[in-house]
Amino acid sequence: MVENYHKNFEKVMKKNFTNIFVLSILENSPSHGYKIGNEIEKRTLGMWNPSASTLYWILNNLREKKFIKLLEEDKNKKVYEITDTGRETLKLMKLTQRKIRKTYRRFLSTSITNGGSVDPEELEHFDDVPSIQMLPTALKPDKFKELTLNERFQLLEAQRASIIENRDRMNDYIKDFDETILKVKRELEKEG
Repeated sequence: MVENYHKNFEKVMKKNFTNIFVLSILENSPSHGYKIGNEIEKRTLGMWNPSASTLYWILNNLREKKFIKLLEEDKNKKVYEITDTGRETLKLMKLTQRKIRKTYRRFLSTSITNGGSVDPEELEHFDDVPSIQMLPTALKPDKFKELTLNERFQLLEAQRASIIENRDRMNDYIKDFDETILKVKRELEKEG
């Protein structure tokens, strides 16, 4: 029972992440399935490589929902592009993903403060910022000899966007701390 639940959970998560990856890739330019799969693998630094059958199922599903459309087709490949509905959906998906991460972080932090059990490894790696860790490498051209200038440009832009997102998250944390500090200060003033 537990193992089946775990497998189903993993399957749903992968499908949803692949949806957001596909829409993100098509947001920049039209592409075909094989290239999209390679781009997902490249952008995730080899950590994610959806099977061809999974990817084509997702492409067909996104197409049925009118998030993408078929731009051209020959006997060997189909080229897809994102629709306006797909762009709006991607925007909402990214917003929802940020909210979920923020909620999860708060859950972890309140679990700690309330004596709950939290896996130390999970907490230690939850806020890893691979974009910052990768930045010195990304800026060294000799480390990316196999990439074209355009690919290197896209990688740097993606890393920059990730850093900005992390900065925004840190600003949210600071705002939360400021609000909490103000509340505690008011309580102290009432006591004193």
